[in-house]
Amino acid sequence: MIAILTYIALTCGVILVTLLVLSIISGLELDFDVDLDFGDADADIDGGGGLGVIKGVLAFFSLGSWVVKLFLISQVDPVLAFVGGAAAGAVGVWVLSMILRFLLSQQENVNWATEDALMEEGTVYLKIPAEGEGLVHIPVRGRKRELKARSADNKEIPTGTPVIVEDLGPDGSIVVTPTE
Repeated sequence: MIAILTYIALTCGVILVTLLVLSIISGLELDFDVDLDFGDADADIDGGGGLGVIKGVLAFFSLGSWVVKLFLISQVDPVLAFVGGAAAGAVGVWVLSMILRFLLSQQENVNWATEDALMEEGTVYLKIPAEGEGLVHIPVRGRKRELKARSADNKEIPTGTPVIVEDLGPDGSIVVTPTE
């Protein structure tokens, strides 16, 4: 019995650690959808938790097996050993879910679009001619971006002038006005 528990614990532990490392490093997730058609009846099956469910089951069996093994080695009643193993497995699943929830909360969407610069304030980096384009530095999603800009009122805006983004130009540039 102890040898079987050791194999279960080691196998589940190795698979769990492998999946966790792959998830953290590469963002590996398995999601799948299945659409079935049975004549007049339709069924739509969603993958559910993806690897989250698998990780939970692996954590439960890995930790539970180790605890049951330790209890049995110390000659505790087998029923108490399995109850303790189930409790340890449940606590392990809860701790794993808290760790994964924390890691997922630390993600940040770094993708940005020119629309994110609307109504943001920045400064002119290269002067904006009356009928042409210049460059401005605008904070977008926490980073300073250098964007092509045109003047909203077709007046020259000198370097260093604080501006606000009012609109988007047709060619991907932004339309700014001085804030002073």
